[in-house]
Amino acid sequence: MKKFLWAIFLLILALALVAGGFVAAVGSPQEAWSRVRALLPGNSQTAATQRGTATFGPNSQAGTQATQNGATAPFAAGDGADAAARFANLTPEQLEAMTTQIRAAADVTGQVSAAGNIQLASKQFVVLETDGIVQELPVRVGDDVAAGDLLAALNPADAEKAVERALLSLASAQLSLEKLYDETDPADIASAAADLESVQENLADLLNGPNQRELAASQANASAAWAKYNDLLAGPSNAELTQLSTNMRKMEVALAEARRDYEKVSWRPDVGQTPQSAAMEKATIDYENAAAAYDESTAPASTSDVQSALSQAQSAQKQLDDLLDGASAAEIAAAAAQVASKEATLADLRAGPDANALETAQIAVDKAFLDLEDAAAALAATRPLAPVDGTILAVNLTVGQRVGSGSSAVTLARRDNLELQVNVAEVDVSKLSLGQPAQITLDALPGENFAGEVISIAPAAESASGVVNYPVTIRLINPDSRVLSGMTSVAVLVNEAAGAGWLVPATAVRGAGDGTQVLVLRDGAPTPVAVTVGARQGEWVVVDSPELQADDRVVGTTASFINQENQVRFGPPGAGQSGGGVFGRPPGGGQP
Repeated sequence: MKKFLWAIFLLILALALVAGGFVAAVGSPQEAWSRVRALLPGNSQTAATQRGTATFGPNSQAGTQATQNGATAPFAAGDGADAAARFANLTPEQLEAMTTQIRAAADVTGQVSAAGNIQLASKQFVVLETDGIVQELPVRVGDDVAAGDLLAALNPADAEKAVERALLSLASAQLSLEKLYDETDPADIASAAADLESVQENLADLLNGPNQRELAASQANASAAWAKYNDLLAGPSNAELTQLSTNMRKMEVALAEARRDYEKVSWRPDVGQTPQSAAMEKATIDYENAAAAYDESTAPASTSDVQSALSQAQSAQKQLDDLLDGASAAEIAAAAAQVASKEATLADLRAGPDANALETAQIAVDKAFLDLEDAAAALAATRPLAPVDGTILAVNLTVGQRVGSGSSAVTLARRDNLELQVNVAEVDVSKLSLGQPAQITLDALPGENFAGEVISIAPAAESASGVVNYPVTIRLINPDSRVLSGMTSVAVLVNEAAGAGWLVPATAVRGAGDGTQVLVLRDGAPTPVAVTVGARQGEWVVVDSPELQADDRVVGTTASFINQENQVRFGPPGAGQSGGGVFGRPPGGGQP
């Protein structure tokens, strides 16, 4: 009879695990387990009644206790020792088929997994800040550079000239300012006083008119100028010509006598040192001067000489006429203005620099200094440098190219500063927090895990095709050099706040007096272990006990199972199909 009942039990259990039809036929998985348990030898409903135990219900004492502890489904009641005795005659294979391995609750209920691609965390775009022609490109794509390394060089000729001009302008402005601050030179004051005295005398002369001495001198000057002009027009008189001719003839006779005396001693070696030689030289010069004077007097006056003499005569005459006529009102006004100007100049020198002048000069210095800074910055901009350590991702210049300010020159980034951007479902985003650790796996590096942490959770969702996701950024911590931008990866984030504890089938939880327990398979035999019941997750219940261990198996089964990826599946391990909610989706949502 026992063998017959065991055959029926195993058949029903197999059908429940493969297709879930048994569960559908009898109701909930807990009811299915209760009915299976009722078929076991020595576990009749009458026996259960005689022991004073029954299936948990919401209104029962044990059911109330379980509900208070977080469970929402009925649990089997019964003494753990009696249950262990009932399983004593089962083979290890039979016990294995009736047990389920427990899983850490955080691994299942607190996990969020999502897929994405590795990206460079921050790219640096180096933009040119000046115009020019590319002269040098010392970097190529893939080169590693340090902060401050030269990325490109533009022709600096125009920028250098601009710096030189700015330096000169600054020096000039500083000199003007220093000149205002310098003490007034006494010589400058004396010179200004002399200038003032001169223009004052001129004004007084204009106001008082000429005196007799000035008139006489002006008249004499005019007469002499006109006489010279008339002489040029009339030419020399006969008496002047006779005198010039006679003088020239006399010099000619004297030269002939000196030549005869020289010839008498010309045989001497020292003839050049004799008085005769000196006398002949003097006679020659006198004759040439006399002949030149005669030729000049007999030659007609040139047009330029006549015109020059006329201009001098007219100027002298105008000066005389002005003295006779007196000063005009305009001349007096101009002279008075000169006096006022010279007085102001002398007063400024004696008073020192003006406050407004000092401020204006200081502003000029400040502006020149700013212009120099701009010119120096433009010169430095002809040699753009790497802002940070990194690897060259793109070079957008060529040697000889003319580029303008604002052109993108080079793009670089740190290859060890990587991040993963994923989309997390709205139902799971509340499980995440900044700084939360993550385990990252890569398709390119199977079997290896890389550490990361959440650094950004978007405050606004993105919706596509009715699916609401939140972008989440995960920073890789000390990534391996083999991890490259663009690699496909999956991040698993564990919500440690999900609590400690273990997931066991709801059918494994049993009442034991005022508490609850599970039967743990130890050394091939079921062993009662007291547990505290927590939240329920479908067919699974979170329990906690210091006696439970990671590899423990408890007596109890479900119509679903948890695979190696911590996903809950229907049917026996390896045969389940993805479902919705907790039974098919990767725990926590994100990418399936």
